[in-house]
Amino acid sequence: MALALTGIPGGLVGQGRGVSVGGFETHGSVGLSREDYQALGRALSALLAERLGERGASSVEVTATGGRPGRDDLGAARTAAPSAGASLLVVGSLLDQYGDIQVEARVIDASTGRPIAVVRPDPTLVHRDQLAEAIASLANEVTEQPGVGGVPAPYQPGIPVNALVQYGKGLQAEESGDRPAAQSAYRAAVAAAPGFSGAAQALRRV
Repeated sequence: MALALTGIPGGLVGQGRGVSVGGFETHGSVGLSREDYQALGRALSALLAERLGERGASSVEVTATGGRPGRDDLGAARTAAPSAGASLLVVGSLLDQYGDIQVEARVIDASTGRPIAVVRPDPTLVHRDQLAEAIASLANEVTEQPGVGGVPAPYQPGIPVNALVQYGKGLQAEESGDRPAAQSAYRAAVAAAPGFSGAAQALRRV
């Protein structure tokens, strides 16, 4: 099992119990390649953890490899969450049908596996080009769940999907140790979305 842990600065930590973002499933989506959906799922997981942190939730991203393509290894994510300091696990899902999207997240008790809530973003965010806004809206909804902490916040104009895909490919390459490929993908993400702070930070990191 390989884990990627992305912490949130202490100044942003709220009064919640600690939240682990355990991945973003894309199984069943059509309209992009399988490779692009896998990269997109990786990017959305990182983006959700980042947006939760911006809202003051005590969040950490825990990505466990080994699941089937488009699926998360829920057992591995539950095992990893406590070691990352989280007692709640958030697992997202994206169903994309040729550009029409449905996004939701399950909030789960990491120690018992008990479902706590299913949350969904603003129902007007239904198109693929609104994905980044949907994740920000989803983060707002997650912060309102008991024990999560943080407060909702306005969300900014979106990030193009091709930038999210390249960001996800960069994360995948970085995690596999392929630094040149990660740099190339992060550069492509920044070129497609110059205001994409997550991609710019990742490029500086590698």
